[in-house]
Amino acid sequence: MDEYQHPLFFEANDLTDKEKEKIRRYFQKRRESGGGECGMIETTGDNTYKICFRNREDQEGVLKRKKHTVTLPSRELHLTVKTSSPQTSDPLSAQTFTKTNTKGLEKIFNLDIYLMNYLRDNSKAYKLLEKQLSAIGCSVELDFNQEEAVVRGDIEKGPGRGFGAAEKWEIQVDRVFIGLTDSYVCHHVLDPKQIRVLEQDSSFASDDIRVYKEFGYSVVVGEVGALNERIANLEKRVTIRKDIPVVEKKLKLVNEKFMKEMHANYPDVKIMITNVVTLEGPEKEVQSGARKLDELINHVKEKRLNLPIELITFLKSSGAITKYQARFQLNLRNPVSLELEPDLVLTSLSSDALDEAEAAIIRDLTVDTVELQGAAAVPQNVDRVKEILTKAKDKENSRELRVETSFTPRTSGKFVTKVQLVGYSENVRKLKEVLHDYQMNHVATQEMMDLSPDLVDCFDKVLGLLEVKQTEVTLKASKTPRPHVLVSGPRCWVQEAQRNLRTSLASLKSDTLVLDGSGAQRFFQAEGRTNMELVETACKVIIREGKCVLSPNVTTRPRSISSSRTISCRSLQMPRTKLEIKIGSLEDQKVNVLVAPMLNKNLTSTKIGKCLSVKVVAGTTIRNNFHLMAAKCTLQPGDVMQVDAPTSLGCSKIFFIECLPWDGVRGQSVQALASGLKRCLDLCVQQGCSSVAFPVIGPGLVLKYPLREAVEVLTETIRQFQLSASSGSLSTIHVVIKPGYANAEECYHDVYRLLSLNMTQGGQVIFRSISTDLDEISMTVEGGVKLTLVFGDITNETTDGIVNTTDFVNFNDDGVCKDILTVAGPEIEAQLQRAKVNQGEVFATNPGLFPCKAILHVCGQRDAGVIEQLASKIIHHCETTKLKSVSIPAICAGAGEMDPVVVAGAILQGIKTITSSTALYCLTDIRLVLFKINVFLAFKEKAMQMFPTAVIDKVSASQMPHVQQQQPTANTDLSVIFTSSANQQSVFHFLGFTTQTVENAMTKLKDLYRAQCSRQTLTQEQLESLTQDDIEDLKQLVETQGLYMQRDQSGQGILTVRGLKDGVSLVMQMVNGFQQGSLIREMRVRDEDELYLRVAWCILGCNGNWERLPKTANYDLENNDASGEMVDARGNSWSVNLQAMEATRRQTGQKTKLKRLENHPDFTLPLYWDNMTASETTKVVVLQPSSAEYQTVKEAFKRTVKKTVTKIERVQNIHLRRAYEALKKQISDKTKLENGGEKLLYHGTSKDNCSSIMNTGFNRSFAGQNATAYGHGTYFAVDASYSANPTYSIPAADGSQLMFVARVLTGTYTVGRSNMKVPPPRDNQQPDDRYDSLVNNISTPSMYVVFHDSQAYPDYLITFI
Repeated sequence: MDEYQHPLFFEANDLTDKEKEKIRRYFQKRRESGGGECGMIETTGDNTYKICFRNREDQEGVLKRKKHTVTLPSRELHLTVKTSSPQTSDPLSAQTFTKTNTKGLEKIFNLDIYLMNYLRDNSKAYKLLEKQLSAIGCSVELDFNQEEAVVRGDIEKGPGRGFGAAEKWEIQVDRVFIGLTDSYVCHHVLDPKQIRVLEQDSSFASDDIRVYKEFGYSVVVGEVGALNERIANLEKRVTIRKDIPVVEKKLKLVNEKFMKEMHANYPDVKIMITNVVTLEGPEKEVQSGARKLDELINHVKEKRLNLPIELITFLKSSGAITKYQARFQLNLRNPVSLELEPDLVLTSLSSDALDEAEAAIIRDLTVDTVELQGAAAVPQNVDRVKEILTKAKDKENSRELRVETSFTPRTSGKFVTKVQLVGYSENVRKLKEVLHDYQMNHVATQEMMDLSPDLVDCFDKVLGLLEVKQTEVTLKASKTPRPHVLVSGPRCWVQEAQRNLRTSLASLKSDTLVLDGSGAQRFFQAEGRTNMELVETACKVIIREGKCVLSPNVTTRPRSISSSRTISCRSLQMPRTKLEIKIGSLEDQKVNVLVAPMLNKNLTSTKIGKCLSVKVVAGTTIRNNFHLMAAKCTLQPGDVMQVDAPTSLGCSKIFFIECLPWDGVRGQSVQALASGLKRCLDLCVQQGCSSVAFPVIGPGLVLKYPLREAVEVLTETIRQFQLSASSGSLSTIHVVIKPGYANAEECYHDVYRLLSLNMTQGGQVIFRSISTDLDEISMTVEGGVKLTLVFGDITNETTDGIVNTTDFVNFNDDGVCKDILTVAGPEIEAQLQRAKVNQGEVFATNPGLFPCKAILHVCGQRDAGVIEQLASKIIHHCETTKLKSVSIPAICAGAGEMDPVVVAGAILQGIKTITSSTALYCLTDIRLVLFKINVFLAFKEKAMQMFPTAVIDKVSASQMPHVQQQQPTANTDLSVIFTSSANQQSVFHFLGFTTQTVENAMTKLKDLYRAQCSRQTLTQEQLESLTQDDIEDLKQLVETQGLYMQRDQSGQGILTVRGLKDGVSLVMQMVNGFQQGSLIREMRVRDEDELYLRVAWCILGCNGNWERLPKTANYDLENNDASGEMVDARGNSWSVNLQAMEATRRQTGQKTKLKRLENHPDFTLPLYWDNMTASETTKVVVLQPSSAEYQTVKEAFKRTVKKTVTKIERVQNIHLRRAYEALKKQISDKTKLENGGEKLLYHGTSKDNCSSIMNTGFNRSFAGQNATAYGHGTYFAVDASYSANPTYSIPAADGSQLMFVARVLTGTYTVGRSNMKVPPPRDNQQPDDRYDSLVNNISTPSMYVVFHDSQAYPDYLITFI
């Protein structure tokens, strides 16, 4: 840079960039080096460097120090700096002029110290200097301390006087010293080899040449000419040897040019080439030669040709590389090297030479492929091709390898062989012409010609008709891959044969004959076959059988079934829709449609909408689509907005229902919600959707529906939809319950209970099945042990062993322990209080009052390890004490508050360990009874992971279609016959040379068939007694015989049957037989109907409800005629044991109970009651804790009451129930409410009043005993917790309490007041039309008040503590 103008030079060996920067920082520090601000260090020659300073003072400060020492990371560097290059340093480095007086002059020169030493040591040189200065009147003094030469003079004695004498004097002095420095040179010898030569050669120094030795270097001083000659000789005496590794192919390219350069410029350097290039000679020349070689190598250019592998192989085998190498050496200005590695690599000093070489190679060489197809590719023809091609190839390769060939057959499909030609383009072209000539003129070939599908099967006959003789060319018809004829032979003959065949086929005439009934074809395929062949021969035609078609005068329609008749199981349509209760999030359901609520067209107004809007992948699309649709429409409450769903969500549509917050049972909110739900179901059917998922809409913070009301609206809407018979394509309905909420379990039980009740309607199954994510899961684990996961209450279990989880201290805290001990009784609790149980041990007691054989008490210590050991010990204890089954709760997952996942893993691992390591001969059934949804799901997931190979059985309520009795009716559906082959017609296709011959053949064939046929008419009397099964049998016979049936047009009968004589006779025999059997069936039907009114045989369904058996099964059981099998209303077949009153399902071996109810003349017993004799009017039945009826009542009670149920009794009072049912019909007719708004409500009572209520019912005369806040009537509570208050359920002496579960006809209601003795009128204009009941709150009633004694029926009595 221009700002750094004061250079200094120094020598050093091979400095790195980091070392240069270290030295520069040293010269920047004035305290260390005497320097200051300086630039970067530059390289000026071999081991010679320059650094420039901004200020002259800094330069001089560095020069004042003789030596500079710089410490580097790898060494210590000693530097000597000069104002010129160290090897030719300028002895005169600086000068100063000072006037001491007016006559005396003085000038100081900064001389190189070695030049001063030379002047001192060489008297001849010094005297010469003195003589030159004396001539101008000057003297000189050498100051070795300051490295200065001081020149003094006198103006008076000088050559010039007067003005300007001092300047003239200075000029003359400068000339003397410039001459001095031009005459002598100080040469620094830094090379150690040269230093050793100086030390060993004493003749090097002389009087005129002096050598001064310093540490690490030497300085030679003398006259310029003599010194330069000595230095040149010195350098020549010091030689070096340098090995330079070079890639051989690159060396060949640069060798000639390199040799010329070296011989011209460095003749003293010896060059040897082996696997490396060795240079030997003077160091400078060797180094220069090495740099020149490197420069040439770096100019070598490379081009890589990506040739096909076949060409690469050819280049290797043909020796073409050597030929191209020699060719390029002669023809190109710069040589080009070729090498295979594995691509072909070209290298040269010239890009143009590389381009020319590449073009030549690509032009000269080629790879080509010829496909031999058809006959040419058949193995025998391929051999011929090889023979011909080999001769041609040998001719081309006669002098050198010019072309190669290879054959590659295709391994599958039609015959195709690829011939590959590789080599010089000219030779490849010649062989390709040989192949082309063979395929065009010599090879046998096959050509495909499209053919009419009707002619394929009879093509041989067509050839015979055309009198085609197959000689050189063969013709073969085929249907695949499309109808065609394959023409095979020499290519030239094949083309001519195709032309002739097309012309002949185009000249043929065709026509079609249609005969009534499919029997015509059957006749001509069997006994009439010979006659048809005679027609073909006589008329010279071809006759082909076509596909049978329906008669054009028959209108097909779907089969309708009259509601006034019953039909067999095989002719009924099965219920299509399945119900599934899913535990999880709505947005995770994989269905066609999701249903979600909203308020005021706001997506995020409900929690479901918020969850949909924030889905990671789909959320943005849902928001955009929602807002787009919302902007286009105006919605009223109950309307539905359809939004397209992104594919990542797993559904195609989301239906948003515009809802209203809760405003009462009869308010607009319920109507809007019901309307919206129904609209969603209708839309699913209209759009062909097969599945939909509903949440339980309402019981949240936004809409605020009572849970029970929300569930009832949803389940009732689904039921009504299915009853409408409009389910269409909708096969699956999901009801989704989100776990983790406080009322999730209650919601599940309500949904399942109501959907189960809706499975049938009037004895008819309306849903195919109901299943849930909480269905029992059974799996067979190690040793054949059955492991079952049960969602339920352990106090309902009836296994041999019951496991109680307790801390052996607190027995009255709510939970499993309290429930089990309440049932077992105080004796068991007393045993536990006295027990001393070690940690991790199982303490067994007798069962007390609990219906089992033993109770096993354990303490989990809230420790997974302890729980795992306890699970194993429980199984071991059961085996050793010969217990066959055991029920285990989720130890410590309830009151222990442990993570259900941890508990599940511990218990299941304990079970797995003991079952896999110990043979179990007695214990066969392990039941894990889980009370909470999240606990059940955790156990279910862990069980699937831990027992992946177990045999899984999901126990659910599978539903089948209802089966009704078979009876004759005048409305028998005959359309089944007209949609069958009974209306089919036989089709025959004719082909001949002329229209006349075809028509003659058609007439002859028609006459042949008609001669074998007859016709009969079926009258109204003959058909009116046929059942639908008879019609099915008649249809089957008609199809078998190939007859033709149609409606009679003469007015004499209903049906006309035509066809072969034997078939028509069989039909008439069958119809006569049906008439004889009709009378027997009618008598049986009358008997079944009469019995059905008196006696009801029932079967216990898998959902725990009693179901009435169909009339046929009812009749067979009553007459002890069920020895074969009995079919229930769901279509399931059962074998019956009347002595044990049991039935066993044939498909699964499942056992269930039977019972017989005998109705009173004036009263029909409800199906869930036990039988009552004619003399009984009241009966109290104690329910078994293991029964589904007991569990249903208990679960509803315990949703709001934490106390323990000890007994449940069913009240059967015929007089009370008869009056209740009569009032129900009256209220239903008046209010149009189904079942008169019947609800199951609670009423607390005392032991004294209990008997009176069971015998005479609820008496409103006692109103006011507890309160009359809402009227003077009988009070019933929605929640059992209200009635459980001791004020209403008055405790007995033993602490037990009583509560009735009552059926109450709430009808229409309003808010009551304390002074009301009857409900107020519904309309002031109609004072006699009153509300049916009163409530405490119209929107969310928790209390109902009725004023009619028959308006409530005491259904169950619960005893609890």
